Formats: sequence, C-alpha cells, structure tokens
Amino acid sequence: MTTVSYDRYTDTGRATLVPLLVDPATDRPRNIDLEVTPHLLVTAPTGFGATSALRFVAAHTARHGIDVQIIDFKRIAFRSLESAGLRVHRDPEDIAQAVTDFVTGMEIRLEELDGRAPETRRLLVVDGLERLRKTVVGLGPDRSSALAALERVAFLGRAAGYHLAASASPGASRTLRAIHDCSAVLALGPHGNRVRAELLGAGPRVAVPAGPGAGEFADYDGPRAVRTAFVTDDEARQLVTR
Repeated sequence: MTTVSYDRYTDTGRATLVPLLVDPATDRPRNIDLEVTPHLLVTAPTGFGATSALRFVAAHTARHGIDVQIIDFKRIAFRSLESAGLRVHRDPEDIAQAVTDFVTGMEIRLEELDGRAPETRRLLVVDGLERLRKTVVGLGPDRSSALAALERVAFLGRAAGYHLAASASPGASRTLRAIHDCSAVLALGPHGNRVRAELLGAGPRVAVPAGPGAGEFADYDGPRAVRTAFVTDDEARQLVTR
C-alpha cells in the first residue's frame, strides 16, 4: 500500500481519471479511467485495503465536482468525507432510498440525454456490495433487491454518466456477475484459484507485492500487478476541501 498524503497526491486534473493505482515495479501512478471502464469492483479479504481504495476514489471524484454518495455498512469509514459534504448512507431505509433515487435518476437522465454525451456525472460508492441483496427497493410487482436494481446502472450507467465503485468479499463474486462484467476489477490480497479465475480470467498469476493494498487489476487490459494509493479518512477530506 502506498500512502498518499495531500502533499504527495498527484492530481490528474480530470474527475474521471483516478490515480488510485501504483506500478510496483516503477512506483509510477496508474490511473483508472471511468470514461473507459465506468465502474470499479474491488474484492478483498478484510484488512487488505478495499475500503481505503473506495475512500480514495470518492475523494478524488468529489474534488473535481462529481456528485458522490456513499453507502457505508461499516458505519465508520467515511466520517470525514461526510463532514466535507458528501452524503453517506448507513441506515437500511436510507440506503434503500439512496439506491432508488440513484437508479431513478439514471433513468431520467437517459431520457433527457436522448443519446447525447453526459455533461455531468454521479458516483455511488458501496462498501459491501453483497449486503445489498437483503435491501428491498420498489413496491408490489416492482419489488427487488437493491443489488438487482444496481445491475441496471452497471449496464446503462456509462451512457448517463452514472458510475459505481463498490467493494465485495472474494467469495461473493459469483453473485455479482452482472456488475462484475461491466466493471474494472481490482483484486486485493489472497484469492483462491477458482475465485481469481472468476474475477480475472484463467490466465497465469502475475507476481504481486505482499501485504495490504497489493493485488491485480484488470479492465480492458490485464490483469497486471498493482499497489493502491492510500489516504486516511482525514486526508481524504483534505483532498476534497483544499
């Protein structure tokens, strides 16, 4: 894991170009481009940096004016970003409403754009994506899990300027196939052979550094070894407010 204090933060100048990754061989930044791969799925065992990665993505995109909302099942990881003005949802009813509003907003935006490129963007950060299976949204015959509702954002969000950045445990990968297939994947920490193949394909493993924040990343190219940039919750707030 590479610590990135405010003074070491390399601003790309674009909201959608996120300097989250570091090449372990050269120590140079590698950017995630949300205009190319509109969503990010981070899988990691506990303690290997998934929440830190989401915090960084939220801070960078909010700094550049993207409307960022956060679903925080852990309830403690994004407090400083909340104090910086980002909306953080923790309670079940609030989470259900946030997902409903996000999906509805995307549908409205698609109608308004009528095929034109989006001029504004929104990002929903979900720390613990698989837990949305138990959250119900909609009424009557339209009832579904919040996770199923977000699959539509995974499929159509790029055209509307709606993005997802979410974490999940490695063992949940099979239940997240629709979102996985539309996302760049960052697999941090140890993953068994079957789970790794489901996430990153059946190619040979690449050598990655040991410890939290290290793993493999795959988008339209890869997988390749990476380390993740890290900011504390307070440093993330500084990225947004300075």
